[in-house]
Amino acid sequence: MKLFSIIMAALLPFAAMSTPLIAVRDADAGEVVKGFVAKTAQARNEHKMRDLDAEAVGLVKRANQFCDIVNVVTEVDCWILPKHGGNENRKVTSLAGTRNNVEFSCYTDCEDVGGNTSWDWAVNHGCYIPGFYTDATCTRRALGKCPWFNSDRAFGGCAS
Repeated sequence: MKLFSIIMAALLPFAAMSTPLIAVRDADAGEVVKGFVAKTAQARNEHKMRDLDAEAVGLVKRANQFCDIVNVVTEVDCWILPKHGGNENRKVTSLAGTRNNVEFSCYTDCEDVGGNTSWDWAVNHGCYIPGFYTDATCTRRALGKCPWFNSDRAFGGCAS
């Protein structure tokens, strides 16, 4: 054990002197920033090219949909999670029936309401409204699944 300690004590200074930290410290910070900016711009261009390639074959980004609130006499509640109640879920707001131009961006599946299991994400309110209460403009195809749907479904008690 003592021999190992002596060898390590003798070799440690040589290891410290051979590190490239001096080269990093001496590098021009401006060059590093310029390199980062160039890489970021290149990445943006790659995303633009990928988007253009997708559009060339007929694929387009989904746009948010503006839908009416229907199938309700008074108002419908907008919930943090795609389910009535459960796991600290709470109402964010209530929207009046026949209200026009509520903006929705995506949907997730959860609790069945009136035979419809989709819950649509109301962008401007930051909450879910059951798909049963949105008009035919907000279809699953038009909206697409929410990127975070797995976490909300699991937390909301809807995991399959």
